[in-house]
Amino acid sequence: MEAFVVDLDSSENQIMLKPSTPPFSNQAHQVSEVAKKIHELIKNAPYSNDDIVLNRNEIKEAFFNPFKPQLKNAQVFLSHSHADRNKALEVKDYLESKTKRKVFIDSLFWDYKDDVLNKLAKYDDISKIEDAFTLILRESLQDMIEKCPYFVFLQSKNSVSNQGLSRITYSAWIYEELKIAHSISAISESRLIPMMESMQVFHDISPFLKSFETITLKKLSQQINS
Repeated sequence: MEAFVVDLDSSENQIMLKPSTPPFSNQAHQVSEVAKKIHELIKNAPYSNDDIVLNRNEIKEAFFNPFKPQLKNAQVFLSHSHADRNKALEVKDYLESKTKRKVFIDSLFWDYKDDVLNKLAKYDDISKIEDAFTLILRESLQDMIEKCPYFVFLQSKNSVSNQGLSRITYSAWIYEELKIAHSISAISESRLIPMMESMQVFHDISPFLKSFETITLKKLSQQINS
């Protein structure tokens, strides 16, 4: 896997991007159906010492089934701040038009996860399963990053804060994605650590970013095509 950093704030990259129209999605229907399916799995799950025992593979299959076509064909994993989602869509459009490779945007996961959990809350007390969902999501992210031959992090003022010689992110999920990509590109193991986006803890990502090549969008598209 090749890992890159693209400076989203640079004028050289900004001029390459065009406004993107969000793709049509029947996600509301998907969320409702997935929530119902998971509700059934929870309702029928066995208990051990008053704790519910969830089948990870069944939950994972139900949760990610709507994404199967995208997960199957994606070759570029795009990591970015949620505040840069619109720009990420523009980068996706640019790379797909220049390289003919499918790009997967990580924020699709985050919004979808929250929507499913909110819908599921109408059926069940989700406090006991939120951590399980976080672990499943993290595990699936690692599978996805490992599958894609290219990992691209969109660095911006929204995703990274410079503090002296260190570059800091307050997003636990960005930290996890960079750590996974770094561990894969460095051919080392990544420890499974559940992280919650709501945690306001800063993470020093300087060691990860130093191991990635900083590149412009134009050169990135050429690299992917080579």
